Amino acid sequence: MEITFTPTIDARLIARLNRSIHEHHVHMNSSFFAEYEEEKMYEAFLTLIGRPGHHYMVMELEATPIGYIWFEEKVGEATAFRQSVRTIYIHHISIDPMYQRKGYGRRVMEWMERWALAHHFRTIELDYWMVNTDAASFYSELGFVPKRQIVMKKLEE
Repeated sequence: MEITFTPTIDARLIARLNRSIHEHHVHMNSSFFAEYEEEKMYEAFLTLIGRPGHHYMVMELEATPIGYIWFEEKVGEATAFRQSVRTIYIHHISIDPMYQRKGYGRRVMEWMERWALAHHFRTIELDYWMVNTDAASFYSELGFVPKRQIVMKKLEE
């Protein structure tokens, strides 16, 4: 079966493909994530798509969209605080639930690595919620290692 990756600016398609991953996040952390509403998601992606350095690639299986990856080229000069930056930052990966756990997430990441190397990026970064142990395991299997940790403290009034 042929897998292709096609760039898109179709905010409606991305909003639809986003549904499963967004609902997964709502299930994991409903106190943080808003319920999925396609029209609101479409409007949000309309404002995001087209930003310089941001890419939306639709994964198609036999010309049927089954998922997408949204990533950003992060490039910055050295400052007094840090070295120069040249990395890919993955904002979203979403695979239709019918196609999950069949190797397509791995295919997206393999494609991403080839794209990054072809465009002279030597690192890929992403984040996931600590409660998402499936994501932690998946990315660990692919060779991702922790870089930084964000912590929070909930304050009681």
